[in-house]
Amino acid sequence: MRIIANVIIISFFIATTLYADTVVMKDRTEVKGLVVDEYTDRITFNTVDGEKTIFRDDIERVEYDTPEQNFMQLGRAYDEKGWYDKAAFYYKKAMEINPEYKDAREAYLASHTKAWRQEEKMTMKELEHRNMVMDWWKNRNKETVSPAKDKALLLKDTLGISLIKKDGIFTIDEVRPYSSAASSGIKDGDMLVGIWGKLIRYSRIEDVLEELLGPAHSEVRVLVDKEIVVAVEVNDKDTYKGLGILLGFEYEDLTVMDVVGGAKGDAAGFKKGDLVIAVDKNITRYLPLDSVIALINSSGDNKNIIFGVRRTVNLRREGK
Repeated sequence: MRIIANVIIISFFIATTLYADTVVMKDRTEVKGLVVDEYTDRITFNTVDGEKTIFRDDIERVEYDTPEQNFMQLGRAYDEKGWYDKAAFYYKKAMEINPEYKDAREAYLASHTKAWRQEEKMTMKELEHRNMVMDWWKNRNKETVSPAKDKALLLKDTLGISLIKKDGIFTIDEVRPYSSAASSGIKDGDMLVGIWGKLIRYSRIEDVLEELLGPAHSEVRVLVDKEIVVAVEVNDKDTYKGLGILLGFEYEDLTVMDVVGGAKGDAAGFKKGDLVIAVDKNITRYLPLDSVIALINSSGDNKNIIFGVRRTVNLRREGK
């Protein structure tokens, strides 16, 4: 019954959505739809036939519905070339048009951080070149450590996490006690899905490490997916009310607007600002709020409800 209801809801969403985004393929064909997720090498595109993955190698360009999205696309293009000052200019344009465009705000902050790091690297280039020769001579008979492995060790020292990559997904394998990550509530098994608002699935681990590492005592903003398990009473028909969390839509995302202190949701680990992306493996992306609440209440037949949660976390880099 639940599956049928979800199909009806999704069908209604597809039928009533204005598909104004256009993907122009390299063979000059066009696909109308709605860009849902954007990754380094592909996009997820929602069409009248359902969601599909389109690889960037096959795309000539993406034409978005709104001007702020087009400015974002220009910013990303300069970002990829390493022209961070130009990228920041277009991200700012997007923010001026839509002050509530959080992706533009995140990208603008990230471009400034990258520009600062780029300038710092340029001023240290000559010193690093001299030290490189000295280090090679000193360590010429020792076992060589690959740059990726070296940065992975540094990541654990600075942010307190280690990563493993499997099938394009970055999982947090270990969290060092008392580290910035541990104090932020990140746990073993959580998934790292974004940095500065940019989704990183399918990215190279070398690029992810480069984004995470930076000057001591600076901050990096990450997106983390985690599961929150809540025990419920059997046959409870108002499970949602008993959780003590208030759900609502913010920036088109299903968001935890508030958490009642001491209630079940608070004890389970919900935080204000969390995005609820799944309930018992049912994706909430296309569900209206009343359907999500009905889904939570119907889970009272089980012993636990498993929520998929996406959380924004600011991590402070440690170091001397």
